[in-house]
Amino acid sequence: MKRIVSAGLLVLAAACATPGYDYVSRAAPNYPQALDYTDVVTGRFGGPAGEVAEQEFDALLQSAELEGRPWFNVIDSDRPQGIYEGGVEVTGYRAEITYNRVRRCVEYDGIFDCERRATIEQRCIRDIVDVAVTAHLIDYASGRRVFTSTQGGAAEQQDCFDIKEVWGTDLPEGSFGPTEQEIYDPWSAPYGMIAQAVPAAVAQFRTDIAPYMATFRAEIVTKPLTGEEAGDPRFAAAVKATKSGHFIGACAQWDELATAWPSAPGILHNQAACMEARGNLAGAHAQYARAADLARQIPLLKDKDAKPIFDALSRVSRGRYEEKMIDGAIEATDEAVTRLRPETR
Repeated sequence: MKRIVSAGLLVLAAACATPGYDYVSRAAPNYPQALDYTDVVTGRFGGPAGEVAEQEFDALLQSAELEGRPWFNVIDSDRPQGIYEGGVEVTGYRAEITYNRVRRCVEYDGIFDCERRATIEQRCIRDIVDVAVTAHLIDYASGRRVFTSTQGGAAEQQDCFDIKEVWGTDLPEGSFGPTEQEIYDPWSAPYGMIAQAVPAAVAQFRTDIAPYMATFRAEIVTKPLTGEEAGDPRFAAAVKATKSGHFIGACAQWDELATAWPSAPGILHNQAACMEARGNLAGAHAQYARAADLARQIPLLKDKDAKPIFDALSRVSRGRYEEKMIDGAIEATDEAVTRLRPETR
């Protein structure tokens, strides 16, 4: 599988400090060990609203996809590769108290006939509950814990109460006075707020347990690194085209410049950025490596000027490795489904 780039997904990072080409591609999970476990089920989650965590985690496994393909395949729910289990903990229960002035009708002659308007001071209490959901991936056969991850979530609710009516129409509406803080015992947190906070925490496990689509940026070198680059006006023109969002035109110019100056590291790097954004990781990797070798030979080259070159080499090397791991996991899953699923019918 190659990195996926389309006209709708490829955009220029023109507004950023270092311009370049943004593209969408596959990324390995934060815990690469998870790639070995595509046949998993949800176990028990303890703690307050643990049953909510179980339901949300099971829904997460059911909905996880990569490029439109379901990632997890349960061959036999009684003998899965792994089980996700864990617990919910309330890590904080607090309130923020603010004061607010609003102007509204306080007396009516009729349903829509306001007799008198006044400024009302209110006391608003915003309750906040913070939770931490911990998930362990357990190898079913050995009982070994493969990895553990913890994600946080929060829920809020606010109520405002009238304190008094204040005279005068020159008082500004809106908040006034300092914000007050109150800390409560986490054990006294309302169950309903805990249950509301759990789904937000569970959703964050998506990038821990399975590969996903992410946005990457292939940054370009904007400052000439050699005399050839500085002396060719097309270099500045291609940088300007990149900043303006003209991807096709900019990359065409980098291709021409690379032909004219095959030993100019900045030009080769920027041509490689176009290759990377188009999905040619192998070609980009080789070109970035060539640019890095040339950059190392430039006397007194400032680290900040060459940073995009060495960062790119590291990024693409990692990307190719992750692509290989993801493809290996897909192949292993397909083989397991083909081999074992008939036996479970």
